[in-house]
Amino acid sequence: MFLIDSALTFLAGIFALFVRFGFNFSEMSEYFLSIPIYTLVASLTYVLNGSYRVIWAYASPKDMMLLFRGSLLAYIVNLASFQLVLTTQYGIVLPRSVGFLTFLGSFSLIVMSRLFWQWISHYSGGRNDGKKVVIVGAGDAGSALLEEFERRPNLGKVVAFVDDSPRKIGRKIRGVPVYGPIRNVMDVVKKYGASEVIIAIPSASSDQMKRIVDSIDLRSVRVRTLPGIYELTDKKAKLGELRDISIEDLLGREQVKVNLEEIGGYIRGKRVMVTGAGGSIGSELVRQIARLEPESLILLGRGENSIYKIDEELNRNFPNVKKYRVIGDVSDEKWMKQVFEKYKPQIVFHAAAHKHVPLMEENPYEAFRVNVVGTKIIADLCCEYGVERMIFISTDKAVNPTSIMGLSKRLAELYILYGIGCDTKFAVVRFGNVLGSRGSVIPKFREQIMKGGPVTVTDPRMKRFFMSIPEAVSLVLQAGAYTEGKDLFVLDMGDQISIDKLARTLITLSGFVPDQDIKIVYTGIRPGEKLYEELFYPHEFFENTPHQKVMKVVSKKAYENAGDIIEEIKKSVKSGDWKRALSLSKKLVPEYGGDNHVDGDK
Repeated sequence: MFLIDSALTFLAGIFALFVRFGFNFSEMSEYFLSIPIYTLVASLTYVLNGSYRVIWAYASPKDMMLLFRGSLLAYIVNLASFQLVLTTQYGIVLPRSVGFLTFLGSFSLIVMSRLFWQWISHYSGGRNDGKKVVIVGAGDAGSALLEEFERRPNLGKVVAFVDDSPRKIGRKIRGVPVYGPIRNVMDVVKKYGASEVIIAIPSASSDQMKRIVDSIDLRSVRVRTLPGIYELTDKKAKLGELRDISIEDLLGREQVKVNLEEIGGYIRGKRVMVTGAGGSIGSELVRQIARLEPESLILLGRGENSIYKIDEELNRNFPNVKKYRVIGDVSDEKWMKQVFEKYKPQIVFHAAAHKHVPLMEENPYEAFRVNVVGTKIIADLCCEYGVERMIFISTDKAVNPTSIMGLSKRLAELYILYGIGCDTKFAVVRFGNVLGSRGSVIPKFREQIMKGGPVTVTDPRMKRFFMSIPEAVSLVLQAGAYTEGKDLFVLDMGDQISIDKLARTLITLSGFVPDQDIKIVYTGIRPGEKLYEELFYPHEFFENTPHQKVMKVVSKKAYENAGDIIEEIKKSVKSGDWKRALSLSKKLVPEYGGDNHVDGDK
């Protein structure tokens, strides 16, 4: 590279002489000595400039600016050398026009040499595996992916872009044509024989993603996409970020905007405890809280593996966050008291719970022990140790419950809202299913599809609310900022989604035809399940908050004896008198519509 740059600089100097003097060789010879001198000074300047510390096969436009700096410095040093020394003492003259043309010519030739080197490295040195790629979205993300494919040709070749923008259709990006509109993407795929489509629109909403996916024959091409812009690690599109299209992209891709100043105001610099920190909701709470600069994070969970995993993730992504790992059960009152005494949390997010409806129907004691008694213990300790805020994660299944799990969560709601009194600000946040949580219906459907089916749906009429985990957690954090004492918040979940339609969409996304390639079998509603969920009781009404997706719920009904009854339930659970615990529960929640479960832990 050094020799090439020196030769090109010398060539630029000769060219400059020809431009200045034409073919007047006699006059040109008088100034010829200035060109080798210019070349020598420039070559030394290139070395000092650091031009050869760059791997030019992978250089970026920013690296090209290094060449400009080197050429400019060479020109300035030469001007000074000739002006101060060579011309005055030795009579060697560099005409100003020749010097400037040498500068421009050398810079242009050196840049061209680097571009040629990149071309040789990328197109001649790398082997293409024959895969042709069509990118949907001719914006910044699509251009960044094209550049990465050019750097790594063994991963495939981008043959076309597809976009809806009239300003882009019919033009080219780095030589790759842009077609449109997006609804014609399969025509482009067939034209080029592409085997993969990449959706490179990180800002796309779930509705936009649905429209794009509906335009693609998922059985004939693989479809990958970038995460939402709020999920990208550094807000830049990279090949490593690509993943197969998923149901989360079609249902939960929305980026929720929250007031970080309000949230940070009650979290920044505080000791924050998250119970159930290794679970789906708990681990996402930990991730988002870690960004808000807490003084410390207390990761409390019963499963050592899940706490280990989230701790390792924090070590990678938030190495400066102080954290403590606590293995324990929230219903272990003596241990929880020691935990509060040792770490003295100021903010508590209570996400620890048993959540599986059919399992809790078979194990009601566990549901009450963790969801009711555990929540009561945590809330009481928050009062005892002067915790500033406690945010409790509830569920839509607590509304008119037909399951033991729903009943236990409703009892926990009532204790926090009506059964306890202290200076701690309590918030209950009620919402529906989250996409992709452990043990939920979506991972189950995926596993069944991978095995070739059948996919089991309980009832074709069944519907559920769904929200992405990051979206739900962001709104939980926002609700925590709004609480003024004992407040119940409900998150706007949008419309309920048919589970049958969900199963069919997942089958289609996997490249199969529902009922043809993968059968759907209806198994009947399981004990404790509803056909649809509710977010409000008839005696509840909501008030708007500053955030359109967070509603504050006000109840017209009072539960004056909630604290005493739940204390008796706690005693009954601890003594193993399940029948009495259930009887007491029905005094507080008479609308409970489940089985009596009088046969113990059946």
